[in-house]
Amino acid sequence: MTMKDYSTYFEGKDWVHQLGFCAPEWRAFMTAHNRLFGSGPFFYTTNTFGKLLYHGEEVDCKGLEFHACYGAWGSHSIEVVTQNDWSIPTMFTELNKEEEPGLNHVHIFVDSLAEAQDACDFLGIDVITVGYPDLENALEKARATGTDEAMVRANAGKPSFMVADMRKDLGFAVQFVEPRAKNLHDAIIGARERWDGSQETMFIPMGGK
Repeated sequence: MTMKDYSTYFEGKDWVHQLGFCAPEWRAFMTAHNRLFGSGPFFYTTNTFGKLLYHGEEVDCKGLEFHACYGAWGSHSIEVVTQNDWSIPTMFTELNKEEEPGLNHVHIFVDSLAEAQDACDFLGIDVITVGYPDLENALEKARATGTDEAMVRANAGKPSFMVADMRKDLGFAVQFVEPRAKNLHDAIIGARERWDGSQETMFIPMGGK
């Protein structure tokens, strides 16, 4: 069987809606970011996964938590993650230092993660991580944010994101997500228009612990 030609797959894709960072303390990172850039408000949660692949091999992600915070930064959004157990290999342990804040990835929407995986295979781009949702965790956040629970259940067995390693040629990693993730991005940007800019209302719980 002849493989589809993916040589132009990434051309014209909708790039960099979000920049993803890793930091030892997510709250301290976002507080400093707000002080410098006026970003915010910030929505915080804990992400867990039902299955996590690292370079194609499943890792034991039981007990692994990603304390995450998302906020508006101008017309874009920003994410920072603090991983609770650094002994489990992930995109953060590979690309960042545990004790220092740093950029982890840029963000791109793709129509299909399965197709993005095929394109990476075709182009010889290594995939660092693929994450599959923890259904209960995802449902908690859906209830807190008013997201359609039926959609969450329908996507429970499908990957929610993948991260490709483009460091060799370009010096950075790219996270791929499907268009359904745009709802969160749009909600974050929309919240900025309603925010009074105060420190008291800067951090907002998003469910999921």
